[in-house]
Amino acid sequence: MISVLIPTYNASKDIRSLLTKLYEQKIGSNEIEIIIIDSSSTDGTVEIIKQEFPQVKLEIIPNSSFDHGGTRNKMATMATGEFLLFMTQDAIPYDQFLLFNMQKVFYDQQVAVCFARQIAKQDAGDLECFARGYNYPETSIVKNKSKIAQLGIKTFFNSNVCSMYRKEYFFPLGGFPERIILNEDMIFASKAVYKDLSVYYCAEARVYHSHNYSLKQQFKRYFDIGMAFKDTEELFTNVSNEKEGMKMIVRQTKYLLQRKKPHLIIYALMENVCKLSAYQLGKKNRLFPYTIKKQFSAYLK
Repeated sequence: MISVLIPTYNASKDIRSLLTKLYEQKIGSNEIEIIIIDSSSTDGTVEIIKQEFPQVKLEIIPNSSFDHGGTRNKMATMATGEFLLFMTQDAIPYDQFLLFNMQKVFYDQQVAVCFARQIAKQDAGDLECFARGYNYPETSIVKNKSKIAQLGIKTFFNSNVCSMYRKEYFFPLGGFPERIILNEDMIFASKAVYKDLSVYYCAEARVYHSHNYSLKQQFKRYFDIGMAFKDTEELFTNVSNEKEGMKMIVRQTKYLLQRKKPHLIIYALMENVCKLSAYQLGKKNRLFPYTIKKQFSAYLK
């Protein structure tokens, strides 16, 4: 049994396509259950699920009670499957073999987590296409403690946009941290790695997922990322996130030059300055009153 766990809020744009493609998955003799916790959507999401997908296990919670880690932990306790597949409402399976390709990597008993490749959607801009390709390459990799010196912070990279967990490890490792603004997926991955387990990036398992964020949206997101890393800095004491950021900027510039789009380099520079400044402010968030942090953040309520 694979339990697919999806938190939703105003997901009417994508939820029909996502659920249809999940129920079309070819997973042999395995069964699938889908569990959704909706944070009181106002755009008809709940009605679509109830009317068109009555087999979905649906629970509705107040929007104010949503928590990135806590809500996902709650769905995990509701699940009956041996494997827990967390997805976001805007991740659309690329083909009918997403679940099959993810589940098959668990033949290795050391694998605690497997996350999928993300491919930019058709409307994605050049910078977003680069970001998806940079963070989600065409080659799979198994990441464990021995890879920390080589990969640095990337050793712990993991994304709940589409990530499958072995249930027998999920709860003993404490599930996701609660009351944290972001990065619950990376934090779990770090706990698994330090317990001598593996995180598997499966490039054959693919979903369409991308965002065309404005500079303001990027600032808010990276402020939250900075806050999350500050709250969990003891887990990443010996690895540098900033070093990986500089590596990405160099690759991004080469990417734009190769595609003969030098005019985007200035915008990319502005975006990267925005991200870096927001990230650094997020790490210093304890210096700010809550009202200021709320204005800077995408998720604080």
